[in-house]
Amino acid sequence: MTSTPVLPPSALQPYANARILLFSNSIPGVLDSERTGRFVFEGFIKRLRGISSKENSPGVDTGDFTYEGYLTRGALLPLTSSQPWDWLAAAISWSTTGIRPVSGTMPALLAPCFGAVWLGPLSELRSPGRLPTPSRGQLAAFSVSEFGGLYGAGGIGSLTQPLLGERIQAALKPNRVVVVASAESLNLLAERHLTTVTTLRGLNPTLTGKPSDPLPVGSWLFIPKRRAAANADTSTTSLPAGFYTPETLATYLGVSTSTIYSWNSSGYGPPFVKLGNLVRYTYEDVEIWLARQLELSRG
Repeated sequence: MTSTPVLPPSALQPYANARILLFSNSIPGVLDSERTGRFVFEGFIKRLRGISSKENSPGVDTGDFTYEGYLTRGALLPLTSSQPWDWLAAAISWSTTGIRPVSGTMPALLAPCFGAVWLGPLSELRSPGRLPTPSRGQLAAFSVSEFGGLYGAGGIGSLTQPLLGERIQAALKPNRVVVVASAESLNLLAERHLTTVTTLRGLNPTLTGKPSDPLPVGSWLFIPKRRAAANADTSTTSLPAGFYTPETLATYLGVSTSTIYSWNSSGYGPPFVKLGNLVRYTYEDVEIWLARQLELSRG
């Protein structure tokens, strides 16, 4: 049995300030589609700006921070692991220096894709992997919108597997990752974060067991963003948690209410539910629809 060769760091490695975990999905950008791969990267990234309510776009929400930077090395990880923090281990079998990891048994990692980031001193990482002290770094959800350079019209863009040192554009999503404490369950976390067990399972497809079962202490999972329903239609009924009205959906998407109703009539737009004479949209359906529009726009 041959041992994995120890590879020298890339020329950019000393500048890395982030460890990034990303998942590939069978439908890129649609988080509840089947996960097909798990990747870990290091890179150096810098914050650009915060996102206001007027700048929402698919994969980028109010309160996010946009980042730009460059990857320095990467590796493939097993799709599932009994060690929830293995991607933060100090020692990882990195791929050949200079090449973003690919595999003949799983699809390439395409943008948009989603995962998590540890942004802080990489010297604090230890083996076996565990979460470093939060006082000098940040653990957050991380959504990559683009790999590679700006190729212009007709360019190959994010469909390539270019060299490490490639540019990435991404959004850091604060408060979208939770570390499980003692006696916490899916039921408890769903109630606390104003979401559903189904949504939590969609974001974390490796979760098993009953919703009331205690989760492993010290593990972690993604949680959806809490959304305030602006301009709720209180003249007829209060807005149920987890739903948009046509008016609040129009505000969120930056279109007119008449456009929303036109989409409903033509069969375009997010799926909706009828509650008597009322039309409502679940947050989850809206996010999935937005991700699919981004996928279609990228061809």
